[in-house]
Amino acid sequence: MIDITADPASLDANRVLDTRTSLNRNGLSRLQNGLDKFMGLGRNHFCLDVNRKKIGYCYIRKNGCSSFKKMFLEQSPHGYDPASQKRPIDFIRMNHLMEDSDFATCDHVVLVYRDPVKRMLSLFRNKFILCSGADDLFANYERVTGTAPLDASFRSFVMDYLHQPWAALDRHALPQRYHLRRAVYTDVMPVEKIYNRMIGVVGQSMADKYFRRPVNRTSDVERVEMEGADVMPVEALREHYAQRHVLPDDASLLGENLSEVLKDRYQMDFEFIARFETQSVQ
Repeated sequence: MIDITADPASLDANRVLDTRTSLNRNGLSRLQNGLDKFMGLGRNHFCLDVNRKKIGYCYIRKNGCSSFKKMFLEQSPHGYDPASQKRPIDFIRMNHLMEDSDFATCDHVVLVYRDPVKRMLSLFRNKFILCSGADDLFANYERVTGTAPLDASFRSFVMDYLHQPWAALDRHALPQRYHLRRAVYTDVMPVEKIYNRMIGVVGQSMADKYFRRPVNRTSDVERVEMEGADVMPVEALREHYAQRHVLPDDASLLGENLSEVLKDRYQMDFEFIARFETQSVQ
């Protein structure tokens, strides 16, 4: 994984994050990149020209990525056609993938982070209950656990699926630190503050257009207390949504102990966020 704890001085009050290693700084980036590629780290970084600025972006699923994808698709000079068979993310990879040299020429390199427990709650609601673009994740879940996604509960998702080796899991479930590149991120922000922070990156009008309101379809759905929701199969949770247009709230899905289980599993992300936020307020 990316080791960002070895150099706390790289985390400063301007919310700049430097994840480079001594190999990068000593001109051995090719060797470091080869090691990272072998481990599958940091492959999804994209760049786009917006208002005469070159914006780099670290793509992390469930971290406000729908808003960024919408901006890339609509502002791309390559003209994305929604009627094509190409998935939006494949179009972005084909036309906007960042090369190593792009990092030095970007005016901004954006990294969005999120509380790991809330990230997994969002993943389960959006993919399992609302079944939004979930084909790859469902296939992976069934292959890894041997059970059908419709039979999954949030508890089994956490205990049976998320506790498998990281290499076996769909990238939606990987820790945020696995998505980082050896680079300097100039604009690091929590998902809750995307709009305010992106004003300074892309300007007021573009921030209003793409970041004022979440694009994800679960953002406006009411969340209610639902006793036993943590062990309800996905099929039952979908029926609740179809009949009442509501989703279980955080406490209902987490049950008695799943919050602590997730904190332990995603400890690397909690450490990354805690260290960064501690440094950034000094």
